[in-house]
Amino acid sequence: MSKLISKTLGSLLLIASCAAPLHAETLAEIYQLALNNDAQLKAAHAAFKAGKQSIPLARAGLLPTLTGGVVISDGDGDTRSFRTLNVPGNTLSEDTVGKEDSESEYYFLTLTQPLFDLPAWFTFKQGFDLDQQASAELAAAQQSLIIRVANAYTEVLRTSENLVTAKAEQRAIGRQLEQTKERFDVGLLAITSVHEAQAAYDDARVNTLEAESELDIAFEALEVMTGQTHTKLAGLSADFPIKPADLAGREAWVNFALENNFTLAAARLDMMAAENNAKAKRAEHLPTLSAQVSYANEHTDGTLSPDNGRNQPFSYDDEPLVFSVRLDAPLYTGGLVTAERKIAQQEFIQAQENLLYIQRSITQQARSQHLKVHTNSARVKARSLGIVSAQSALEATQAGFDVGTRNIVDLLISQRLLYQAQRDYANARYDYILSMLNLKEVAGLLSPDDIIKLNIWMKPELEVGKSASRVQL
Repeated sequence: MSKLISKTLGSLLLIASCAAPLHAETLAEIYQLALNNDAQLKAAHAAFKAGKQSIPLARAGLLPTLTGGVVISDGDGDTRSFRTLNVPGNTLSEDTVGKEDSESEYYFLTLTQPLFDLPAWFTFKQGFDLDQQASAELAAAQQSLIIRVANAYTEVLRTSENLVTAKAEQRAIGRQLEQTKERFDVGLLAITSVHEAQAAYDDARVNTLEAESELDIAFEALEVMTGQTHTKLAGLSADFPIKPADLAGREAWVNFALENNFTLAAARLDMMAAENNAKAKRAEHLPTLSAQVSYANEHTDGTLSPDNGRNQPFSYDDEPLVFSVRLDAPLYTGGLVTAERKIAQQEFIQAQENLLYIQRSITQQARSQHLKVHTNSARVKARSLGIVSAQSALEATQAGFDVGTRNIVDLLISQRLLYQAQRDYANARYDYILSMLNLKEVAGLLSPDDIIKLNIWMKPELEVGKSASRVQL
């Protein structure tokens, strides 16, 4: 799964190295910065590395274990020994009281090999599921970063175009307000026309302020992923191609998504891991069998000092090598095994239902995103024609206003319709881009190659900057 990024990382680095720092940053450069600095992706990498330890962790239950230890002791204390001596024709008793001083060393090694342990076997199988799940989740996180970068980048371009049209609308209405005041001064228009033009201008001014704020907020959203401040981005070329989706291939996209979606794959592996865990917990009721080899070496030196005699030194040595087979059976554990078995079974059911939900969601998302691509491609064409129609309507309304057949309200409405058409056209283009990327993500096809292909249409000369650094129009 990690090849999803590594296969095109070199291309991204080449693109990033070719761009001068003083120029507007491109989509590829922003993506490269996000790869290096995004906290969510770094967290996903950490989770992936932790998940890759699932197999070694699970395998440990089937492999032999070797334990060893050393015990060194030095002690002294009072001692008393009593023994009975059988002598022919008589029975004698001996009672010795004194002090004992001893030093001992004890070394041991124990090798244990499981022979029959079903819980460990199912846990081992679960480890492979968790390992693959970690890979699927990392791939999903990598695709998520592509979507988040594309969303944040296009949001900057979207809000920038909205600001451009808002300022243009404000300028146009401002000129109209000046003309209206001049006509009012010479008695050609009533004061109500001035008020209506003034209200429209004030509203346009507020819209411009809101658009400036939204643009700066959109720039700041990039900083969340890159950890750096951005002031200039490359704009989208007007020649960016719009390709309609093939409606006949919708079910093919659905089937492909069901086979390749990484989120769905992770959920499927999570269910398999939960199933093996449930099997392991059920097997906890069974006995386990293990073989054991133990080696020890014990040496003790000491002195016994009886109260009624001279010191008596003593020494003890033992070096046993023991082979054993051990059978353990959980006869009663206070209900622990039964409770864990029930919990594992319910967790398996939970994972099954979660998989079913994600499968249904992926099916719905594949269909809806495919339809969105088709709809948005048609919207771009329709919005483009809408600009032509709105421009023609504005020119006709302006001519009617000049000869007195149309009033100021009609003219202001026509102007707003034109700028709204321009905003709708810009939004339709960005909606198309995002819907195509979302469709590929659902299908498991999204990769950094898509960033590179889209970056071709980002032109540094079409500079998009923060509102505070923009030339006031």
